[in-house]
Amino acid sequence: MISRGENMATAEQIKLLMELLREAGPADYFKTLDPRQMGMEAILHMLLESGETVTAGSISEEMNVSTARVAVLLRKMAEKGLVTKETDTVDARVTVVRLTEAGRKTAEEKRSMAFRQMGAVIDRVGMDRMLEFAAVLKEIKAVMKCPKED
Repeated sequence: MISRGENMATAEQIKLLMELLREAGPADYFKTLDPRQMGMEAILHMLLESGETVTAGSISEEMNVSTARVAVLLRKMAEKGLVTKETDTVDARVTVVRLTEAGRKTAEEKRSMAFRQMGAVIDRVGMDRMLEFAAVLKEIKAVMKCPKED
């Protein structure tokens, strides 16, 4: 492990790595692996994984988006027949969301496609290399965290 001040990366190394990462474009793909980063797909995933109803407020919290954004997504999803929305029987301010059969089928198809894609990656690259890659990404994330403002 290289510590600060020891064998510092050169400007050329930094430029090369940034260009290689830009060309590889992994960020766009890896966003798809985090369902919280997607709109309707995130909600489908959340509902499928929960196996039950979820409140609009909990969707907002999990996705880290406004309740207004969630309301728009849920309206579109209800129009497509993917979810049903109901007012909570205890608290009329709360919207309860559940998958329809079409929503469940769509969510399961998307999950299956993601599994096939990741399986193809493992088959091509190898599990050992993928585990090493994941460990390196974790280290990079630790270094790239934004410093807290005072």
